Amino acid sequence: MKRALALEPFSRDHNDGLHLARALKEERPEAPVMISEAWDRELADHFAEEERLLGPLAGDDAARLYEEHRQIEQLIGELPKSCVALGQALEDHIRWEERVLFPAIESRMSLDEEANLIHETLKMEQRRWANCPSRAEIVQRRLDRIQSKS
Repeated sequence: MKRALALEPFSRDHNDGLHLARALKEERPEAPVMISEAWDRELADHFAEEERLLGPLAGDDAARLYEEHRQIEQLIGELPKSCVALGQALEDHIRWEERVLFPAIESRMSLDEEANLIHETLKMEQRRWANCPSRAEIVQRRLDRIQSKS
């Protein structure tokens, strides 16, 4: 599924989140450390940015977005006993965002809202490049392709 440029950074994060969810559900010994490090590195920021940037665009889905974020945060605080539950909650949340929330936002977002969201998510991406240089390369290639089509 083609994702709006404005939402691509969140979808990139979701790919990593699904890998974490699988490790948690499989109760891999390293999973609690992986999720704790991911929380500090980018997941807490991901949640905050989704709430700040997507919450106002989410309409009736905003309450679910916030509620599921709080549930996942609570389960992170209960590690390691919450591994399987956390993995399932994380996977379910990501799937809901990708299949329901993002398409709904894409369908009703104005051009001005989309332009603002692109600007804000690019700032978010740039903040994270220090932790993930390959992400900078991915984003730059995407931006170059878009500019070459203009």
